[in-house]
Amino acid sequence: MRWSAIEVVSLLLLLFSCPIGAIYADEAYQVDFHHVLLGIPRVETTFFDRPSAASRASLLYTLSEQSVLGAINPKDGSVVWRQQLGNGSGLLKPPAGGNTIISAVNGTVQAWDAAEGRLVWDWTGSEDIKALEVVRGGGTYQGVYIVTQAIGSKATVRKLSEDTGLLVWEHEDESLDTPLGLSVSKEGLHSVALHSALLQGSKIRVTTLQPSSGVSIGSVTLNTDKDISDAGSLVSIESSASQPLLAWSDRSPRNLRLNILGSNHIINAKLAGEKGKDIDKIQIRAASKADGTVDVLVHCQSQASHWAEVYQLNTNSQVLNKVYQLPSLEGSTAFSATVHGDTTYFVRTTEHDVTLFSSASDQSLGQWPLQPKPHDRMIQHRGITHAVSEVVSKGTSKYAVRTAISLSSGDWKLIYNSEESWFRPESLSGVVAAAWANVDGHEDLAEELAVESHSNVAAAYLHRLTRHAKDARRFPSWAKALPDRIVDSLLGREPRSPGKPRDSFGFQKVIVAATCSGRLFALRAGDKGKIIWSVQASEIEPGQRWAVESIEVDKDHALVRVFGGDSLKVSLKQGIIFDNQFGNPTPSPKTNIVLSDTSGTAVSIQVNADGTISIPRSNHLDPNTVVVTQDEKKVIRGWALGDAKPQLAWKFVPGANERIITLATRPANDPIASIGKALGDRNVLYKFLSPNILVIGTVTTDTSLASFYILDSVSGSILHTLTHPNVDANQPISSTLSENWFAYSVFSAFSDDAADTSDDPHASAQSHQLVVSELFESSLPNDRGVLGSSPNSSSLQPFSVGDGPGNSPYVVTQTYIIPAAISFMTVSTTLQGITPRSLLCVVPSLSSVNAIPRAFIDPRRPVGRDAVAAEMEEGLFRHNAVLDFDPKWTLNHMREVLGVQKVITSPSLLESTSLVFAFGSLDMFGTRIAPIGGFDILGKGFNKIQLIGTVAALAIGTGLLAPMARKKQTDMRWRGI
Repeated sequence: MRWSAIEVVSLLLLLFSCPIGAIYADEAYQVDFHHVLLGIPRVETTFFDRPSAASRASLLYTLSEQSVLGAINPKDGSVVWRQQLGNGSGLLKPPAGGNTIISAVNGTVQAWDAAEGRLVWDWTGSEDIKALEVVRGGGTYQGVYIVTQAIGSKATVRKLSEDTGLLVWEHEDESLDTPLGLSVSKEGLHSVALHSALLQGSKIRVTTLQPSSGVSIGSVTLNTDKDISDAGSLVSIESSASQPLLAWSDRSPRNLRLNILGSNHIINAKLAGEKGKDIDKIQIRAASKADGTVDVLVHCQSQASHWAEVYQLNTNSQVLNKVYQLPSLEGSTAFSATVHGDTTYFVRTTEHDVTLFSSASDQSLGQWPLQPKPHDRMIQHRGITHAVSEVVSKGTSKYAVRTAISLSSGDWKLIYNSEESWFRPESLSGVVAAAWANVDGHEDLAEELAVESHSNVAAAYLHRLTRHAKDARRFPSWAKALPDRIVDSLLGREPRSPGKPRDSFGFQKVIVAATCSGRLFALRAGDKGKIIWSVQASEIEPGQRWAVESIEVDKDHALVRVFGGDSLKVSLKQGIIFDNQFGNPTPSPKTNIVLSDTSGTAVSIQVNADGTISIPRSNHLDPNTVVVTQDEKKVIRGWALGDAKPQLAWKFVPGANERIITLATRPANDPIASIGKALGDRNVLYKFLSPNILVIGTVTTDTSLASFYILDSVSGSILHTLTHPNVDANQPISSTLSENWFAYSVFSAFSDDAADTSDDPHASAQSHQLVVSELFESSLPNDRGVLGSSPNSSSLQPFSVGDGPGNSPYVVTQTYIIPAAISFMTVSTTLQGITPRSLLCVVPSLSSVNAIPRAFIDPRRPVGRDAVAAEMEEGLFRHNAVLDFDPKWTLNHMREVLGVQKVITSPSLLESTSLVFAFGSLDMFGTRIAPIGGFDILGKGFNKIQLIGTVAALAIGTGLLAPMARKKQTDMRWRGI
């Protein structure tokens, strides 16, 4: 049987074919990364507990310093749920056999489902909550008790229903004492307050209330004049179902004071301590048992060592007995106490081991040496600040100990006996500045070629030989890894070669960021946000913030500038800090501006608090340079450097009741691919392109009028003005500027003009609005305006060219109603600027980062009619006053991104793709976007094996059919003879 050519080719294609899927598959959760953070945990609001009485497994709960309430799975460290509760310190009470966890932040009390994090109820007052106590188990005692007090007012004790949050009763304290805490015993509800004495020191006043009605039963004042000077002098208030305990120390602190709430008796205990070592600080860890005894561990700390003393308090006889003392150890140590059954356990955690003790003896029940794991090359800090533990007895001598350790760096990890189960880099929260860096050397070859082009022939030839010799040394390793690279590329797998990943498309850029706690770290964007290094760059006092102004990167290092003129440099590859010029990093309006002189050398210009500038005497700056500054009063000035000293060129002063709320400039990397916009009829609208324009937004406090000015930074002239009435200045107002267009968002009513031209009958209502304006040189196509016939122009005289009319831009503006407020906006960036930019917006109410395509906010979209054929060819379509946020625009997809405040972008080596990094007070999120699709890269779904197989099948088929075709042609020729 002879096969025809069509049959052979069809059979080969059938054998090598397979179903073809979409080429550009959704790459969510593959090309992006998200660091889900809770913030630095606090010791008093971190604990293990079961989410319900029926649950057998515990969760790790915390209310962090960033006021984020969350539950952690102790097995793998994943976040079960979390809630952002606002700003400020808070209080937290565990489920303790119930189904809800109670939090109090500022003036709001909230009950959350302990297993799922759903809000059950909330109660809001006008005063700050100073103390919180929760009683469960039924009866008249059950309820949520709080103490509230405003500055300079009396404290109020309230009882809320534990099931609904409704107010049951309230009791107002007649004094102005400072509330310290609440606790419940069988005698009643005890309210502890600090009473200022006439002489130095203070007294502790304990008021007992009836839990069912809030009626005062009695009051006891404890004489602590010589011990307590303020609220910070009190060590702890340990609450328990049997008997609450109040503990403090004298100012030495060598003597421990204990008081069982409800009595006026003070129990004294002299701490033995270690010979020759002073006690700098003590901490109390107490746990009560059902028999009425309380086990107390006193953690004593000196400058270089730590030890502990264990006591047992009989609440009936009020006798305190010392049980044993643990010897001192060098380095940092953390103690935690927990009760399992009828036994109180104490867990001591050091940098080297975890040791378990009971309250009965100093003989350890178990000791496990720690086996630390490396975490993305992070520089570990050994200091342990605090720990919480959970102990489960598995027989007479077997124990399972889980200890969650907080490090001095702010990171968090869990130790299960001797193994480290997980590590959470919570020190990455609170990013104040970030920058993109390229450490993979894509510019190395270009720099090498530039050196050779500027040398003579002999030097260039020698340089090229040296470069080729270096490349030859890397050839064996490159050739050895080549088969693996080919196989990985065909199968779509991640590269198996160790070390730094290859970066053919510029996706492996590094993000350098600084946190408010004084840390610097670097992430690799293309490797799921992997931490390259993390270091403590500056020691920040508690309650202070590292006021980083900017981060500037070059090939090998990053320069971190701090408000006040301080700076430091850090190596991008190793994270090594050098050239540290830090003093006390305190926030200050004084800063520096760095410019390049005529020789390319960086010159630092000091900006003073009053907005003036100081230039070094020996500099070679271009005298035509204009520097724009802003002082403490928000006055914007333009300074012409000149030949001798800087001269004030112009000044923008807000009105008497006007304040500047936003200021936008063009990005440093804002390439322009075309000077005009090609229309559908092949005509051109020329863009108004100027690197010197600013967008200044102001709001008047008396009339709520928002004004946005387009200002020329060289001459100080206002090119265009937009106004909005009835603006709510308490809502976020943001703006951005790129190429020849700018955008801003406000919460206001539509203007009359916009309402008249809008299709929406409710356009006059107040709403969140997005305003987009585009600047052109003329309203007519193919017209350059007055600049078209002018031989030259001047930035110092933008409104007059010779004796002709002004050359102010032609502005096209359009307003859109959006569903939520935008707190920050910027634009995507590509290598050549050919790809249309997307508007990147941070939407706090949706916990998302959105990328709005440029086509949807084009101000030239036709209003009140459908687009004609020429407009449709441009990509324009009918304008709609309401712009809904399409779910496809949400970059974080189903993720919940909390605390994002800013977004920075960077171009990749592909024109289609832009890199995006979002950061702020909590989470970090990074991804890459292609505004009009990845037209210059194959998708991950592209089947390379199928392509090679198809080509091979065609080659084989061609090879098989070629002799047959030649034979057929030969036979036909013989028949024709």
